[in-house]
Amino acid sequence: MTQENEAPAEYRTPRALMAAVVGMGVLIVVGTALLIGVILHRMNGGGHKAPAGVPLVEATPAPAVVPAPTGPGAPVVHLPLGVDEHLLGLTRVQDGLVAIQVSGPHGDRVLLWQVGTGQVRPGLDTAVSAP
Repeated sequence: MTQENEAPAEYRTPRALMAAVVGMGVLIVVGTALLIGVILHRMNGGGHKAPAGVPLVEATPAPAVVPAPTGPGAPVVHLPLGVDEHLLGLTRVQDGLVAIQVSGPHGDRVLLWQVGTGQVRPGLDTAVSAP
């Protein structure tokens, strides 16, 4: 009856299993920190690069800075808006070229304003044509 006299054997966790558990814990902590860092970086606007601009018209290059006349003698640019149309927004397309988004009862349209010359040109009309 040697079994009754023996002390019960103590269970020992294998070293490989303990190393795997510790390694996975470290990977979880590092992965969570990396995920939070990527989210914060993207929220702050990092990682976005604007695509290269495509010229809309073939033109001679204008000077980088065009001084705009100011004061009472400055030219006024008239925007051709129809009845019940209103301005939604302005977006710089290139140096000296601004896209103007206009919305109205017949649909939206985009006008191109060349700031240096003061010309407003038609750009894109999204009105639905009647059949």
